[in-house]
Amino acid sequence: MRNFLGILAVGLVAVGLPASAEIYRWTDADGRVHFTQELSQVPAAHREEAVRRNIESEDPGGVSTYSTQSAPSAPAARAPRAGQATAASRPKRMHRIRVERAGTGMLVAARINNGLMVPFLVDTGASDVSIPRWAAERLDLQRSGRTRQYQTANGIIEEPVVMLDSVDLAGARVDDVPASISSTMQVGLLGLSYFNHFTYHVDAAQGILTLVPNDLEESGSIRGGRSQAQWRSEYRGLNWRREQLAAEVERTSTNQSSKRRALGAQQRELDRQLEILEAEADQARVPMAWRD
Repeated sequence: MRNFLGILAVGLVAVGLPASAEIYRWTDADGRVHFTQELSQVPAAHREEAVRRNIESEDPGGVSTYSTQSAPSAPAARAPRAGQATAASRPKRMHRIRVERAGTGMLVAARINNGLMVPFLVDTGASDVSIPRWAAERLDLQRSGRTRQYQTANGIIEEPVVMLDSVDLAGARVDDVPASISSTMQVGLLGLSYFNHFTYHVDAAQGILTLVPNDLEESGSIRGGRSQAQWRSEYRGLNWRREQLAAEVERTSTNQSSKRRALGAQQRELDRQLEILEAEADQARVPMAWRD
């Protein structure tokens, strides 16, 4: 997962949202950017700044729009029988969503679990959605007990894995979205566990993100928000960690009893995480061929 910490500067741009979903932001004395939906949670010294930078949508250009159109052209398929419709034959809703620049990134806001509006940086190179810890706490997210390691510009980090009930970006909604909880970022990353459900296009010049549902979930090409390659990566990453730990146990002298006990506890924890991953895969009906 790419590291966007450098993007979060004092001049972070606000996202256009309906007035009923206001998000206030302010910058503290250490230069950290904070977000909240309740003005009462903003320190008194920063409320004037937060109100001035309130995320509003009085300008129609800041409001997300959608239109109905046919899916992008594809090879002709056999026509359905009279009265029979298929996912491919139904018109697709095309969502055109205004994004705001945040340094070199693009900022949007999505409604999580039918409630909290959370700011996200668009990152189609990230494998999963990442949600900031403050938002996870507000949502009282139940952790699965599993963690996953991510490669960042600052090295490897390990984050808790959760399942979001829904991610709704201006009406482009996806249910049951795998995500991780970030302890370092004030905004989230909107990654492939969300974007896998859409054909997407980013017009950076116009500041427009276009999303069209792609039906990959219905066809079985993605399961539980992840592609075959992503599920294999989940398993390989966890198994690699287990293999590295087993190798360390082999290198550890039997005289180092305390270290061997600690390593044994870590092995049992990774075995438990593998069981949780298997349960997630079973729930998503992931084929066994995707689990190696």
